[in-house]
Order: sequence, then structure tokens, then C-alpha cells
Amino acid sequence: MEHDEAIRSQAAERYAARELLPAERTAFEAHFFDCPECADEVRIEMQLVANLRGVLREMRAEQGRASAGATFWGKWRGRFRPRPAMAFSFAANLALAAVLGYVLPTRAHHDTGPHFVAVYFAPGPAHGAADVHVLPKGETSYGVRFPAPGAAIQSYNCEILDAAGKRESAHTLPAPASQDGFLCLYIPVDRLPGGVHTLVVRGAGGETFSWSKFRIPH
Repeated sequence: MEHDEAIRSQAAERYAARELLPAERTAFEAHFFDCPECADEVRIEMQLVANLRGVLREMRAEQGRASAGATFWGKWRGRFRPRPAMAFSFAANLALAAVLGYVLPTRAHHDTGPHFVAVYFAPGPAHGAADVHVLPKGETSYGVRFPAPGAAIQSYNCEILDAAGKRESAHTLPAPASQDGFLCLYIPVDRLPGGVHTLVVRGAGGETFSWSKFRIPH
């Protein structure tokens, strides 16, 4: 699937809502694993869906409690009683919507069209731990390549740390449809300050599959 087709068909929204046909899902997964913009959209859409499901579960639970032996007036009072969990979920959705409205136009602003990105071999920390990959000045993405784990992995957790080991950003990405051979991951770095940073890619169980350092020119 090409990027223009993914945007035109609203593939990220349909992927999060599980509305894609199997062939469409496979094609889109193959695309967004190599496309930071679509990967960001998928992550945000899945967070929105998760929060919406939390709101619906809370509403059903409240309705069930209200129906269990409550008076007519008590039921109506229960409907209008403040719900902290629901308020938090709605607030989270509003915040995510604000992020969506800011991140996507900003990423589009930085998009310079098709261009080559260097991909660095970055397996676990035991290999090449002292190497620091120096990115070209103005580069907006950092790409790493590492062996795919033998076991089936559903998702990967990616963290970027500063030179002092403090977390700068974190992402959770669904695993690609095919995990044979090597995996390639591209991380947007246009918002990071100049200096040395560390990228760590772990499975849901905490096992580290990729670890590397990179330098952004000042």
C-alpha cells in the first residue's frame, strides 16, 4: 500500500477500528512499519479507541449498578452523578485529539517528500555497544535494522533516552505482519535536541531486541 492510498482510504482509523479486510490489513501493516507518519497515526488512533472502550465499559457498569434495586429517582440521579473515571477518559480523549491536531500537521510540514534514509545495524546491547551513529545534518528519522525474534511478538516498546539515561519519548508499535529475517524500524527524531541519544526496542515481556546510540548534530 502506498502512502497516498493509506491517507485517502483513512487506513489508520479503519485499522484501529478493525474494519480493514485481511488483505488490506496486511498491506497497511507492511506500509506503516516503514512510515513514521502512519505509525504515529495508528498509535494515536488505537489510544483513542482504547479510551472510548473504557468510557463505554464505565457507562455499562454504572447502568448495571443503577438498575440493581434502585428507585426511579435514584436511577436518574445516578445518570447525572459525576463519574471520575468517565471524566478522566473524556479528558484523555480530548488531550489525544489535541495531540492529533498538532502532530499530524506538524509532521506534514516537515515532510520533504521521498528521500533515502540510512539504516544502521543495531541488534542487542552486547553488539557494537560503543558505536555512535552520526545522523546527517537535517535528517528527521533514525533507522535501525535488527534480527527478528524467533518467538511471535505482538507489539514492541520503543524508548529514546538522552545522554543521562532519562526517557525522552516512548512508543508502542504493533508487530508487522511478517517477522522473518530482519526488522527495520524508523523513528522520527526531528523534535529531539542535538547530542547523543539511545534507542531501545523491547518486546512486551521486557526482552531487548535492539539497542543503539545516535548523535544529532547541533
